[in-house]
Amino acid sequence: MQQNMRILGLDVSKSSVSACLLESKPNDPRQFYYECPFPSFSANSEGIKSLLALKPDVAIIEPTGVNYSRLWGTHLARAGVEVRLVGHKELRSYREHQLSLPDKDDDADALALACYYFDYCTQPRRFVQVRDFTTTRIRELVLRLAHLNRVQSPIINRLRQDLAWQFPEIAHIKSRRSVDGDVPLLWGWLCGERKSKRYDGLRDRSIGLGITSTVRHHARRLCDLQREEHSIEVELQELLGEEKFTNYRQVFKSFGFGLRLEGIILSQIYPLSAYFGADGKPEVQIRKGRKSGKPTKRHLSLRRFHSFFRACTVPRSVWG
Repeated sequence: MQQNMRILGLDVSKSSVSACLLESKPNDPRQFYYECPFPSFSANSEGIKSLLALKPDVAIIEPTGVNYSRLWGTHLARAGVEVRLVGHKELRSYREHQLSLPDKDDDADALALACYYFDYCTQPRRFVQVRDFTTTRIRELVLRLAHLNRVQSPIINRLRQDLAWQFPEIAHIKSRRSVDGDVPLLWGWLCGERKSKRYDGLRDRSIGLGITSTVRHHARRLCDLQREEHSIEVELQELLGEEKFTNYRQVFKSFGFGLRLEGIILSQIYPLSAYFGADGKPEVQIRKGRKSGKPTKRHLSLRRFHSFFRACTVPRSVWG
């Protein structure tokens, strides 16, 4: 580590951050916590300006609440500040067991983040991997699709309940978006966007009590959500089509993974080389077993991969 580097620990809240700027690790972090002030900055233009005025060389952030930390991390990166991320579990263990700082305290977290850098700055695996733009964008798109799926479900359920007495003949018909992106025929017909002689005929002979404006409004909402889904899927398909993902997708194809599942897995594991050793190959150690005394292979790269992937959260709607 270079001399006289300014390290900024930054604990991010919903509308502000607590900061701790250090040029060296305190000899007694717990005493430092009680004696030194920790500036706080609001999420506005003045707050960003004041934070950047600290002129840090490196900023350490916990990636929880990504929608909040993204704002601060982006402004810091644009100002030329190196941004590193520390996992929640790693920070909690470090703060409690090595620094003995209070729990659930923003200032303590900011101090722990800054100290963490001094102890582990030469060990890249101690930090959360910062992914490139493409893989980050893929993850954003897949999570957005999962959100849209959750939003649509209660609307569809409400529609089917209303149609059960308004137009029971179509209440349980499944209608899907076309390959070229046209909204589902049923919802499009209900809100007047698409024509269908079949549904016209069923309506004329229906025993229902008539379609209300509420149903038509809900159908229009679904069409808007479906169009948004389609535009996201188009962008996702383009990003997944990049050459660097070809080998990965060939493997996914053998398992029959869909577009969304491919996206969420790629956004978590790419590149696989991140799990390898310094020589770019899978890291394997041979050690004597504690009980048997015989040489035993320890597949460290595979263990890292399994450990990381088990911690990943794949939205349930992605599997559909």
